Amino acid sequence: MELNEIKVAISTLPVQERRKIAVYILELEKEHVQKNMGPQIARDVDAVSKVVQDALQKLKEFVEKHT
Repeated sequence: MELNEIKVAISTLPVQERRKIAVYILELEKEHVQKNMGPQIARDVDAVSKVVQDALQKLKEFVEKHT
């Protein structure tokens, strides 16, 4: 089935059925984001966390050294 055929079929559905299709598509997109972007976001957060921890440790050492 071609995309245009799908669009026409969806446009002829009652509102409740179109909403069910919309929810289904959103769920598919959510799964896609979780599978493909979730791991990268987790790695990025870990990297930022490490940088912040290192900076705080250096600041702590500097303060202790100069007090």
